[in-house]
Amino acid sequence: MAWLRKKEQQSDPLTPWQQYQARQQQKPRHDRRRKPKLDVELPKIQNLRRRKLIKNLALILLPLLFLLGVFGYFASPLSKVGLVSVQGVTTVPDQQVINATKLSDNDLMLSVLVHKNDIAQRVQKSLPEIKEASLTIKGFNRIIIRTREYQTIGYVYRNHAYHKVLVTGKVLKAGTQTPVDTYPVFSEFTAKELPKMIELLNQFPDAIRHDISEIDASRGDANPNQIALNMSDGYRIIADSRTIAKKIKYYPAIVSQVKKKGVVDLEVGAFWRPYSSGEKSSND
Repeated sequence: MAWLRKKEQQSDPLTPWQQYQARQQQKPRHDRRRKPKLDVELPKIQNLRRRKLIKNLALILLPLLFLLGVFGYFASPLSKVGLVSVQGVTTVPDQQVINATKLSDNDLMLSVLVHKNDIAQRVQKSLPEIKEASLTIKGFNRIIIRTREYQTIGYVYRNHAYHKVLVTGKVLKAGTQTPVDTYPVFSEFTAKELPKMIELLNQFPDAIRHDISEIDASRGDANPNQIALNMSDGYRIIADSRTIAKKIKYYPAIVSQVKKKGVVDLEVGAFWRPYSSGEKSSND
């Protein structure tokens, strides 16, 4: 009877839940793990979608922000010429250099940046005194004009005014009634002779050159090459322009041996003699 009861129990039908559990037990192990795998991949998919969205927004917003920045810059005062300063000039007024650039506060800095070499060339052409010029941009709209000047070598007296003579031989158009007394005044030289005399003057020792107050193309004693130099210490030098560059070195030794003002003759030989009445009055 016990055996029959046990057999009857085994033949009892399974409930639906028991059937489901039995099927789940019979499924392969990898089928039961599929659902957790989907749960793991879902956050990855969401992250990819989020990154793609951010990238698309960036592709749209960055150009817009850039354009807004450009429009804002050109609408602001920073896009136009602001402060302009000059460095390196000693004889030319700063404002004269600034005027030569022809810049105004309405000019765009972008245009200045592109054409700064042309602007520098404009300064050099307008002002013969300027040997070199260059533009440097500081900050957003500050411009610095750096310059180098040609050396002033002396003056010529024309049309009741003293005009500067540059080391290049160029005589400036602008004149003055008060020349700087550290430069000599050239007299009676032709346009062809003046550059040659400047070249000779540059060969003199500095101490002697700075002591010359006037250089005159005297052409005396039937010598078309004769020149006369009036010195600030009261002496007068008579010389030949063809030989003075070699003989000028004897001048300090000659005047150191005499106590009286007079003429140092370097035209033929090298010697001192006292002033004649005519020479003294012309030197005074």
